[in-house]
Amino acid sequence: MKTKNGFFGMIVGGIVALAAAIFIISGGELGGKKTVEGDKDLPPVATTGQK
Repeated sequence: MKTKNGFFGMIVGGIVALAAAIFIISGGELGGKKTVEGDKDLPPVATTGQK
């Protein structure tokens, strides 16, 4: 059984390239854009005992 692996590879490669392009255009965030709007959005900072 001889198959045309070149055609299958082109299809899979095209799908991967399309997914990569969409990921790059969207800013690289998978779950939506994460923005910091104020100090409440940041985690607490550990401080050392200063005198």
